[in-house]
Amino acid sequence: MGALELWILRVADVDPEQLELSILDAEERCKAERLQSADRSAYLAAHILLRELLGGRLGVPPQEIAYLREPCLHCGAPHGRPALARPSRSTHFSLSRSGGMVMAGIASVPVGVDIEALPSSATVAEVTGLLHPAERTEINSAAPGPRAETFSRIWTRKEAYLKAIGLGVTHDLSADYLGTQGRAAAPAGWTVATVPVPAGYGAAVAVAR
Repeated sequence: MGALELWILRVADVDPEQLELSILDAEERCKAERLQSADRSAYLAAHILLRELLGGRLGVPPQEIAYLREPCLHCGAPHGRPALARPSRSTHFSLSRSGGMVMAGIASVPVGVDIEALPSSATVAEVTGLLHPAERTEINSAAPGPRAETFSRIWTRKEAYLKAIGLGVTHDLSADYLGTQGRAAAPAGWTVATVPVPAGYGAAVAVAR
């Protein structure tokens, strides 16, 4: 597994006046303008953080970071994993935000991160049926109280893995087992780990081995 660095940021701890919007590109600024206030703050904090981290790692000003999308594994169109437009084989990254929290990961190999606020019981019931049979068993075996935490642990692991390989949740969610009980906890060639986060959230990281 390549060297991995993770950062978790609470958006409420960020002073909006300190955000350097000038380091974002035109596409990022345009997208931020279309978001509602809370989502806009989280989006800006996340993308500015990522640019600052990548700029520091690569030794370039953060506003010079440029992105592209890798080819999709299914169709070859350019909507796969986000990557650096200036190739750097030793720098891969992933970004996630949810419920006022931001998570960023940078590694020397492909990486995916996911952080999620704990879902409602309705969401757990709706989505669980789409998952791998062993994951469904793991979730449904949990007591009603901790069921959201169990679901979140599995869901963030699955999301992190799918982001790392460049596929979204349109991929068959039942195809791969990403749970934590009684069998291999990650597809071959990957390390997937649950990440400790504040109460009310779940988070995970997937890193190529």
